[in-house]
Amino acid sequence: MNVKRVLAIARKNLRGLKHDKRTVGFLVMMPLLMITIFGYAFGGDIKNLDVYIVNFDQAPANQSVAVAIIDDVATRDTVRQVRVYGPDVADASAIDASLSRVRDAKAWALIVFEDNFTEEVGAALGAMRNGTFAMPGSFKVYIDGTNPNVVSAIMTDLQISIQKVLASPVYGIVPPIIATPELVYGEGAEFIDFFAPGVMGLAAMMVTFMLSIISFVHERSQSTLERLLSSPATEGEIVAGYALAFGFVGLIQSIVILLTAILLFDIQIQGNVVLALSIILLFGIGNQGLGFVLSSVAKNEFQAIQFMPIILFPSILLSGVFWPIEAVPDLLRPVSYFLPLTYAVNGLRSVMIRGWGIGDVWLQLIVLAAFAAVMLLLSAYGLKKRR
Repeated sequence: MNVKRVLAIARKNLRGLKHDKRTVGFLVMMPLLMITIFGYAFGGDIKNLDVYIVNFDQAPANQSVAVAIIDDVATRDTVRQVRVYGPDVADASAIDASLSRVRDAKAWALIVFEDNFTEEVGAALGAMRNGTFAMPGSFKVYIDGTNPNVVSAIMTDLQISIQKVLASPVYGIVPPIIATPELVYGEGAEFIDFFAPGVMGLAAMMVTFMLSIISFVHERSQSTLERLLSSPATEGEIVAGYALAFGFVGLIQSIVILLTAILLFDIQIQGNVVLALSIILLFGIGNQGLGFVLSSVAKNEFQAIQFMPIILFPSILLSGVFWPIEAVPDLLRPVSYFLPLTYAVNGLRSVMIRGWGIGDVWLQLIVLAAFAAVMLLLSAYGLKKRR
């Protein structure tokens, strides 16, 4: 091996990088971006889960165990008490109004304390001290079960408050207070039911975005695009053809994922499968347009590839694919609401787990349709300029 020739080749490659400022910036900034997003995203705890509380407990406020639990929960960040109905205003309408917020996915949980809650807890504690048995006090938690992480966070926070209020970590075999969860959605759901919609959205994004950005640059470098532009086909027709092709590929892949998840893991699908796949198709078309737009500023396949982690990593980490948006740190959470994948995943989960119809996921459909329309229009405009 000739060392001089090896060094000469190495110098030639480094000189090539020196004149490619975009690649140099990518090599420096991409690791910094990745470690920053990963560090913040994985370091976040679930915070500010909106809950409603209806407290019927008739014990005086300074003696009420329910009030003590409510006050202790308020000192932490996991849940945000949107409204607390005290004994003076608590009634059936308060429960109905609060429960409707949970059913509409505008709150995560409703906590209800019955009128004799403090009395039941006192009787249970007294019986334990005397070595006898009494029914423990209990309260109900109506909770949106579409996300197991959220269910676990809320129930854990309540248990911590119970232990703290009663000032002892161990109460024998039967605890003096039982928090009874009642799932509004996701009854019997497992983590795979929460995970599958996210994977479907992510797969559609990766396939359509990567295929379009690479193939578009490749066809441009092979002059295939130039021949298309010289044909009678309009810019809109060219973009629409690509959109249908890659959107269809993403749809087929999502069907494969869905069928596999059903057959192997028995995932739940409460809503309309066609509606779920329509969400994926809209999202795939939008990502295909995004790939076209970005590829128009890339000179070669290598520069095109540089855009992939810039788009994919924030989407994967901040859109609720693996953990809820409420776990994203406050600094990065606004970014989540600008990511189309956030709306695709939320729409898929609402259809598949909550059983929602088109009238319930209209916001997600509008956002994804607008995303697709804007990206396709920008793609057609870019081709028009090129022509």
